[in-house]
This record gives sequence, structure tokens and C-alpha cells, in this order.
Amino acid sequence: MQIEINVPTSLNEITLEQYQKFLKASEETPEGSFLDAKMIEIFCGIPLSDSYKLKMSSVQAIVDILTDMLNEKPAHIDKFSLDGVQYGFIPDLDEMSLGEYVDLDGNASDWQKMHVAMNVLYRPVITSKKGKYNIKEYTADDPEKMKDMPLGVALGSLFFFLQFRTGVIEAYDSLFQQSSRDGDYSRAANFGEKWGWYSSIFSLAGGDVGKFEDITKLKIHQCFTFLSFTKEKAEIEAQQIKRKF
Repeated sequence: MQIEINVPTSLNEITLEQYQKFLKASEETPEGSFLDAKMIEIFCGIPLSDSYKLKMSSVQAIVDILTDMLNEKPAHIDKFSLDGVQYGFIPDLDEMSLGEYVDLDGNASDWQKMHVAMNVLYRPVITSKKGKYNIKEYTADDPEKMKDMPLGVALGSLFFFLQFRTGVIEAYDSLFQQSSRDGDYSRAANFGEKWGWYSSIFSLAGGDVGKFEDITKLKIHQCFTFLSFTKEKAEIEAQQIKRKF
């Protein structure tokens, strides 16, 4: 029996969802012939039963091609088309809102939620002129569509964002360093892990829950500057009080 297989040779020939399925299969079965068969099933679009009918030499050749492809580091792409809609990457990450950053930070480290992160980074282009473009305002609606985006685009934009996030953390190192004024670092760490960005938004809103939505629309540097200032101010004041007593 002859089996016709189309083996992708570019990361943009496979979707983000296919990669998510492969990673999930890899977690369940880290290695072996079953994972090889699943890899071919997922990326080449053939039934799993047909994967098992292939010669071992053919399986190994296909797996090698796919593995080399998945190890590539694609370039960042500003725009791509999906289902007749052109999507554009956030033109300037420094201008993103706190809400956008929080949704990115909370999903970009989990591949099973990567489509949610991509829904923040890429949005429909509404105007375009002389190489510049504007994109639709961010809403968290319908991230599922991003599962169909090319994997190469997703990987390139992820690397680009992670590099940006590293720069943000370095720029506001005092804010992102875990600390505790009373010396109970484990307690402070547990509090931060439990409440995450909620604690920061609470501080920015002055404890007024009714202001939370407005706070998430502020620019990240405006928020991080204020949070850094208030954190350092509180630490200095605590040290001064401690010295008095």
C-alpha cells in the first residue's frame, strides 16, 4: 500500500495548534515510536494508523526533517494574513497598556495558552500607509482563531516579546525583585505568587476596585514607574522607622 505524505519544510506551513498538540503528546509520551508516529500524524495530516504502516527508514527521515524544522529560530514578522484578514503586531511594545502586558505575561509562558498571548500581540490592521499601520484596540474576545496562525509567526513574535520583557524587568529591577520589609521572604514570595498582578493593580487603583478597568488601560511604563517609586519609598520609610526603634 502506497501512502502519500506531504511533509512540511517550513514553520509557516504548520499551525500553532498543531504544535500545541505535538507538545501535549510529547508530555504524555516523551520519546519512542509512538511519539514519532504522532509527530507524523499531527504535522503531515495523516491518520495515526497510516503512520505505523510506514517503513522505519521513512519514519526516521520524516522525523529528522520535522525536528530540524522545529529547531529553527524564525525572524519576527510584523504582519500576516489569516482567513482573509490581515493581522499586525503591536506597532510599539513600549506603548502597550498594562492590561495587554498582564495578559501577555500570564499566557506567554504556557504553550497551551499561547494563542491567547498571540491574540494580544496580533490584531486586525485597520489602517496602513507608507509602511506604517494601526491595529484594532485590544479585547480578550475570541483568541481561538489564533490557533490557526502560522507557527513561524508565533515563534518569531514570542522571541521578540520575551526579549522586550527581559528589558522591562532589567529597567525596573527594584520592582520585580522579591523583597520583604520584615525579613519573612517566604511569606512575601507566597503572597506574590498567589495574587500576582492583582496586587499591582490594587496598588495603582489605591484599593478602589471600581478603578481597576481604567488602570489596565494605562501605559506600562507609567504604571511601572509609579509602582517602582512607591515600593522604594515604602522600603526607605520602613528602614527609617526601624532605625528609630
